[in-house]
Amino acid sequence: MDHVTPQPDDLTDLPLLRPGAVARQLGMSVETLRAWEHRYGITSSQHSGGGQRAYSQDDLQRLGWIKRLVDAGHRIGKLAALSPQELESLTLSLPGTETPASDQGAAMSASKRLAVVGPWISTKAGREALVRQHFRITVAVESLDQLDLRGVESDMLVLESAVLESDLDLRLNELRHALAQVPVLILYRFGSAEVVARLEQAGHRLLRKPMDGLDADWLGNHIQRIELSATATSSEDEASVPLPRFSESDLALISEASDRMQCECPRHLAELLTALAGFERYSRQCEDESTEEAALHRSLCIAAGRARLPLEEALQRLTQVKGITLP
Repeated sequence: MDHVTPQPDDLTDLPLLRPGAVARQLGMSVETLRAWEHRYGITSSQHSGGGQRAYSQDDLQRLGWIKRLVDAGHRIGKLAALSPQELESLTLSLPGTETPASDQGAAMSASKRLAVVGPWISTKAGREALVRQHFRITVAVESLDQLDLRGVESDMLVLESAVLESDLDLRLNELRHALAQVPVLILYRFGSAEVVARLEQAGHRLLRKPMDGLDADWLGNHIQRIELSATATSSEDEASVPLPRFSESDLALISEASDRMQCECPRHLAELLTALAGFERYSRQCEDESTEEAALHRSLCIAAGRARLPLEEALQRLTQVKGITLP
C-alpha cells in the first residue's frame, strides 16, 4: 500500500525555474526561448529579483506542448493564442502521441517506487512531476524525522537536503534495517568533503546541484542511470574498484607526519591520493545529460580508482616503514 503524507495546500507549487532549466528540459536553446517570449508572450512567466525570467510548472507544460507542435510543423504565431486545453488537444492529435492501453499498463507496472524526502520533492507538485516521469511515490515527507518505512515497499530513497549535516551518515545507518538493499540518492547543495566521503563509503549516491527548482527530467534521468548501473552485468562491473583505503583525514595526518621527518615521500603520496579521490568523486557526481557523457565520466572514475590502488598499497608500506600510525 502506498503511503503519502498529506501536504498543505500552500505547498502545491514548485519553485520557479530559470530559463536554462526550462530550455534544457524542452531540448531547445535559451535564445529561442527568449525569442518566443519577446515576440509572442506565450507564458505567464515573471521576472525574478535579478531581472531574469522565471517559469512555473504550468509554463513548462504549455511550452512543451508548443515545442512539440512547432516541431510537427505548426506555426507558433497561431499556437501562442491557444488555451492550454486547445494546445493539449492538438498535441494529442499528433501521430504517435497516444500510447496503447496495454503499453500504459506495462509502463506503470514496471515503474520504480520512490520514497522521497525533502521540502520540495515531497510537495504535491513535486510528486506529480515525478509521476509524469513514470515513477510511483510510496512515501513523501519533508524530513528524515518524519520518515517511516515500516510496511512500505520502495525501490529507492531520494533525499533532498540543501546542506549535508555532519551526522547524516549515522542517521541513514539507523535506517538500514528498514532500507535493506534500497539504494539512497542524495541531492545536496553544500557539504564538506569529509561528510561526502563518509556517505559515499557507506554506498550512498550523491549529486551536487543548485536546487533552483525541481527539474524532473534531470532527476528522472539520474534515477534511471542508478537503476541501470545497479543491475548491469557488463564489463563495467568487472572494472569496479574498492573504496578508498585512506580517508581525507588519514591523508592529512600522513602529510603532517612527513613534514616532521626528512623523507617527503609520505606527503607526496598523500597529496596524489587526495587528488585522485577528489577526481573520483567529481567524475561520479558529474551532471552531464547525455548517456555518452555519463559513460565517459564513469570510465574516468574507474580509471582514477585503478590508479589509486597501487599508490594506496605503496603508502601503506611506507607508513609501516616510517612508523606513521593512524587513529
